[in-house]
Amino acid sequence: MPKEPPMTRRKRRFRPPRRGDFYLVMDRLARFGGKKWLLVILLLGLLLLLAAVFTPRPVDSRPKPPLGLMTTLPLLWSEGGIEADLRKDAAPHPAFTRLSDHYNITPVDDLKAWAPKPKQLLLLAQPRAFAPSELVWIDNWVRQGGHVLILADPALQWGSLYPLGDKRRPLFTSMLSPLFAYWGVELALPLADEAPVSMRKIGVFNIRTVTAGEWLPKAPGAEGGCAILAKGLLADCRIGKGRAVLVADADFLDTAFWEGRGMRILTGKDEFANMALLQALLTALQDDKGLHGDFVEK
Repeated sequence: MPKEPPMTRRKRRFRPPRRGDFYLVMDRLARFGGKKWLLVILLLGLLLLLAAVFTPRPVDSRPKPPLGLMTTLPLLWSEGGIEADLRKDAAPHPAFTRLSDHYNITPVDDLKAWAPKPKQLLLLAQPRAFAPSELVWIDNWVRQGGHVLILADPALQWGSLYPLGDKRRPLFTSMLSPLFAYWGVELALPLADEAPVSMRKIGVFNIRTVTAGEWLPKAPGAEGGCAILAKGLLADCRIGKGRAVLVADADFLDTAFWEGRGMRILTGKDEFANMALLQALLTALQDDKGLHGDFVEK
């Protein structure tokens, strides 16, 4: 029988594997322990995936900017008293936790005893009623270059364990009207037929809240220069060397309006951008940037 030419043997030797050859190889691997090796490979892949997911991100070593916080809202302390706050599973309000990620927060109770650090921001979130001397202190501090963000709600709906009138309950309505009037604005509660819970779009931020107020300009001759923005929800006041940004709402910090359990389970993100708006306002104050462009709409 004549022999095949060398080229023919070379072609057969390097021919591409057929589909049947693949299954034949897999079958032989399975017979000689291939399943075990396949299981090992899958486990290694799973371990590498878990390591990539749970590897801690680099910690930002830069110092957090200081932030003074005064509020009647149960952000730092719960309404359950000392016993509840000392429990092992006790934790601050999620809004406070978010703020703590970006700021070194100092709780403030007595403004006159507070010693603000250079360029320290002050956040007044539905604070207690102030004595006239304290209102004068705030005004003087801002005029000398202080920056303050004030959340003033005309009709707070934040849930509480205590009845209306109880001093331990968050303040129902803002008591800073004399200060606002001196700066040239007035806090009002719109009497509209809209649903109490409303969605608002403030620039790029979609937020949800309840019974939000509205800033209205006072008569000419006021001591401050305030620009009213976001359809009355915000007021940006340049006062002396300082600045005050006013928000006619405080309920938007309540997790009931922004966290979203279903959305959080699916995506791990907030349902509404309430906290992103708060962070953006504080950043604008810290960097002394205006509230314009994509941030708010008049």
